[in-house]
Amino acid sequence: MARALLTTGSNSSFSGYDLDLDKAIDLIQKSGARWVGLQAPEGLKRATPAVARQIEEKTGAKVIISGDPCFGACDVDMRLAREVDLMLHLGHADIGIGPDNVIFLEARMKEDLRDVVDKAANFLKAKRVGVTTTIQHVHKLDQVLEALKKHGIEGLLGPAGGRVKYPGQVLGCSYSTARALDVEEYLFIGTGQFHPLGIALATGKRVVIADPVTGEVSEIDTDPMLRRRFGAISRAGEVKRFAVLISKKPGQKRMELAERLKALGEARGLEMFLVCLDNIEPDRLLNLGAEAAVSTACPRVALDDAAKYRIPILTPPEFEVFVGERVWEDYEFDEIE
Repeated sequence: MARALLTTGSNSSFSGYDLDLDKAIDLIQKSGARWVGLQAPEGLKRATPAVARQIEEKTGAKVIISGDPCFGACDVDMRLAREVDLMLHLGHADIGIGPDNVIFLEARMKEDLRDVVDKAANFLKAKRVGVTTTIQHVHKLDQVLEALKKHGIEGLLGPAGGRVKYPGQVLGCSYSTARALDVEEYLFIGTGQFHPLGIALATGKRVVIADPVTGEVSEIDTDPMLRRRFGAISRAGEVKRFAVLISKKPGQKRMELAERLKALGEARGLEMFLVCLDNIEPDRLLNLGAEAAVSTACPRVALDDAAKYRIPILTPPEFEVFVGERVWEDYEFDEIE
């Protein structure tokens, strides 16, 4: 089946993604859906009007675009999904969570990976390395393995499973493919530092980043982040009122964990209260009078967005360090399995 190139005009910075719109149109036509929901992460949102227009022209269905933030496959717009016959979630792989009428359309980047992997090979020290990436590049991991082999390096992919759909794929909340490998270092293909930081913290091993967009290669340094996290735990030692944050998002909701953390805090004499939110924002916590919080939602709330908050936000493993259930030397990255 032909694949439609996702573009929003010649000047768009969101072009260059391969999206199987033909699959979506075929499903809409076969299902007879009259109303279709369309959800996308922030990086693809500007493309949604063009996608909606194509769907309406080719199927006759009416399309409603979700304007709310979208942080991953864990963050399906449940309200919109209930209002439409079929829901299209762009850019992420299915993690097995969400209503039956939600269809995941993965967005794949076109960048060739061989040049940046050739460059990264000079940074790698081991002859057997774990290869990891995000959904945008997972379809080209064969290129990575072939390029590494030319440099005498064996690249290994960890197995799919749980909420991870493809071998070698990592999520912001799950690094099971990396942890499954017995290697001394990892190569991460992608942009940004959050995922390679997660790999380094989840495995305790060296991680080299190869960014196919910029062509840059670097090694992740966990020390700055760990210093910030130690500082957050230290600042929390001065407070007594903790909010335990529970996400309404279907792929982030961990009620049993929230209840356990609440009991741990109360056993140490802390005032603990459960708070259920969709999007976690600083003002909402301050309005509740929270002096600190522990988030059972996406790990990025505490780790990536910490600078947004005037109060310390801890992950569940960090809260366990705080109350003495684990020691700092056993620091663990918060993962959702």
